[in-house]
Amino acid sequence: MDICAMEEDDRWMHRCLELARKGAGSTAPNPLVGAVLVGQDRILAEGWHHAWGRPHAEVECLRAFGEGQTPMDATLYVNLEPCSHHGKTPPCADTLIARGVRRVVVAHRDPNPLVAGKGLARLRAAGVEVVEGVCEDEAKWLNRRFFTLHEEGRPYVVLKWARSADGFLDDHGRTARISSADTDVLVHRWRSEEQSILVGGRTVMNDDPQLTVRLVDGRSPVRIVLDRIRRTAPTSRVYDGTAPTLLVTEVPDGPHEAGIILHPSGPDLESTLELLLRKELAFDGYMAQFGLPPIASIFVEGGATVLRAFMATGLWDEARVITGATRFGAGTASPVLEQVPIRTLQIGPDRIDLFSRTTSPPLTWSW
Repeated sequence: MDICAMEEDDRWMHRCLELARKGAGSTAPNPLVGAVLVGQDRILAEGWHHAWGRPHAEVECLRAFGEGQTPMDATLYVNLEPCSHHGKTPPCADTLIARGVRRVVVAHRDPNPLVAGKGLARLRAAGVEVVEGVCEDEAKWLNRRFFTLHEEGRPYVVLKWARSADGFLDDHGRTARISSADTDVLVHRWRSEEQSILVGGRTVMNDDPQLTVRLVDGRSPVRIVLDRIRRTAPTSRVYDGTAPTLLVTEVPDGPHEAGIILHPSGPDLESTLELLLRKELAFDGYMAQFGLPPIASIFVEGGATVLRAFMATGLWDEARVITGATRFGAGTASPVLEQVPIRTLQIGPDRIDLFSRTTSPPLTWSW
């Protein structure tokens, strides 16, 4: 492929990624996908996957184009391999073939074993020219939750905490404001992009948080409360019904405001984490009985004990640490990550450090 063609493919794939991001917080456990149909160096149509269970990006794009065959010289750009199986929607690979698409450019293959190269093979067998690997690293970072779900069989885990300038989570054991109002808005956006949000029972008792999305437009995540001996009051705001709540406890079932109660296999925290990260929670068959999609990501906003437990077991993928300007002098010590942050953001008086256990974001990525 000549350099000009490579540059054009990069250009239109970046547009796919821009479109894909529009589905953040709505498509999980499905991936974020955008599609662009290009002909004569102009966009003929574009679309993206809007929500779980809705038509895929390729279908949305071709619907926007209209009826009939696509132009012979047109290229369909999509950041994820078109599917080849019947799920909630028909196979996108078959749709592209039927609509006469003759060239398809993708960022990477689908890690879902139901697809995993089969979609591209079907296109090639039908005579479609297929180009792979365009903007692959950026596209994989965008869908890192989806990759973790299918490659490791568990939700993607993001840890988040705020600490004072001198390294404490609270003021002499008392809850106190650390981050600025602008950072609070960003945190609510983060919440809207994950499928669930997790805290321990102590956080519920001390702070009585809502754990919902209020400062930005977006869907509130499923709330998960780790309360081994069930100390949290049924009147706590996490049980107010404004969003689904999972209560993880060893106490036998009994009257409680929580809609879903889970029981770990043992008293240790590892058993609790295994329960939350098991395949049954991440794939169809368990959450579906409660009318909820499988959980592909967990946003951990718990206290020091919960955070350190995830860190000690290595069951985390990303950490976002907010450092405010306030100094407490004493209190609960903040967890410490040994590695160097891979990205740092300054918002007003607050510094936010991003850590990742496995992959680094592309240079073009930002919050």
